[in-house]
Amino acid sequence: MKKCLLLAISLLMLAACSSKEQRLFQQAQLATDKGDFPKAIRLYTTLLKQDPDNIAAHTNRGILLERLPAKTSKERRKNQEMAQQDYEAAIKGAPNVPEAYNNLGALLLDMGRYADAVYYLQRATNIRPNYFLAWMNLGVAYYQQGKVAESLGSFARAYNIRQDYPNLFLNRGLAYFSMGDYEAALDDYTELLRLKGPDARALLERGRAFMKLKYYANAMEDFQQAVGLQPSYALAYYYMAELLFLQGETDQALGMLSRTKELASRYVPAYELMGDMLALEDPPSAVANYLVARKLDPANAAKYNYKMKMMSTEAGRKNVVARRFLAE
Repeated sequence: MKKCLLLAISLLMLAACSSKEQRLFQQAQLATDKGDFPKAIRLYTTLLKQDPDNIAAHTNRGILLERLPAKTSKERRKNQEMAQQDYEAAIKGAPNVPEAYNNLGALLLDMGRYADAVYYLQRATNIRPNYFLAWMNLGVAYYQQGKVAESLGSFARAYNIRQDYPNLFLNRGLAYFSMGDYEAALDDYTELLRLKGPDARALLERGRAFMKLKYYANAMEDFQQAVGLQPSYALAYYYMAELLFLQGETDQALGMLSRTKELASRYVPAYELMGDMLALEDPPSAVANYLVARKLDPANAAKYNYKMKMMSTEAGRKNVVARRFLAE
């Protein structure tokens, strides 16, 4: 399952300029603080008409364009492209300011342009070797490229600079988890909870690590706490379902998974998991779930076709269940 890592960007303060521009900048900051991003963007735009090379205004407007709510993916992409133009203008105007490189790198990362993100984030760390946010974002960029060793190296550089930033432990924990170092992941998620307090995402991730280490009671406790904090957390019900099935509680597991499907009707893994759960007891229902998964996820149709084919024989059904659950 793809996991989202969290990025960080940096605001800039206004350098010395005219009193009128100072007022515009302060008004834009006030609008930002109040959550009125469209007004703040308009104020930064007015300021930039008067001072086209204002690095702080370009940088901060770019951040707001990224944060601006978008009704469609096309609108969001347009906002991202305008933000990219602002960050590039900031870099052109002040090529030695690392914040602009960090923000552009984080934006490109969010856009799925991982190699480009690495380039700009490396530039940020070259300019400022102790730039915590850039090292953390670089770790995320490497992770998204599948370069886990490089990712952990960047997170280590970030950790040497700061040890009190919760998202660092979430991001590094995900990297450890992906390489199978569940003990290290568990330690990072526990530290994340210590720093942040009760948090549904942190509890979910720690529960997953507990599951891999076969500390099933601890895992269930974390998942239950996660849904206590966030009752509509579909993923928490999903993992509770898998855990209950592993413990032989099939009916409860199916109930939890049904809850996942109610909350996230297009979440493909829920249909595949239900198919795997039903493979031995109800092959036709298993096939029905695989069909939904295939419809929602046509890129992986071969996987679901294979499982449907396996439902035709007892040996095939046992094989599907064994490969899914006995490998846990």
